[in-house]
Amino acid sequence: MATYLIDYENVHDGGLSGIMKLSKTDSVIIFIGNMKNDLPIETVMTMFNSQAQIVIKKLNKTADNYLDFQLATCLGGLITSGEDRDFYIISKDRDYEAVIDYWKDNNARVIVERRTSILPPGQVAVTEAKSNKLRAATKKAIRRLVKDEKLGQAHYAEIYKLFLNESETNLLQSGLVKVFNQKKGSRLYELLKDAFEVHKAGGY
Repeated sequence: MATYLIDYENVHDGGLSGIMKLSKTDSVIIFIGNMKNDLPIETVMTMFNSQAQIVIKKLNKTADNYLDFQLATCLGGLITSGEDRDFYIISKDRDYEAVIDYWKDNNARVIVERRTSILPPGQVAVTEAKSNKLRAATKKAIRRLVKDEKLGQAHYAEIYKLFLNESETNLLQSGLVKVFNQKKGSRLYELLKDAFEVHKAGGY
């Protein structure tokens, strides 16, 4: 039984990797900053197919570290409510270590850890190693998104390869620019980036 607090501005859809493995006793709280647009529909569909309880917190204010402080405050409220469960902050931001150290020193009853995705690090590596081919639904989504770009089979093969091999959106972008050119690669990246994050989160 665990609660996952997602710093969505920091990890995007990649932080949701493993959400389909959660049980009905788990909960996921997703913090979305004021500058972030609504979640992609594919992400929403993946989330709500999970057994876990899902809460989306859309923040209405913008300030330095505003989302971080909201997440940390929410965590403190959950811990002090006395519920017996583990807590995981999903973010690449190492500044959360200060929050984790506080609870380690002051409340040995609970486990508080930071991860970059819902899946533990070891399982992430295993999952990526097993993903040696794209699912048909992912290929279909790619083709739908770039159908007006008049790409050949060889071009699609290069895009599929990037979806499989790259772990971050910036690497997808640089890969597309290298395969095509700056203008076309950048345009394809804008069309495909949300689908890439859904794929890395275990969707499609």
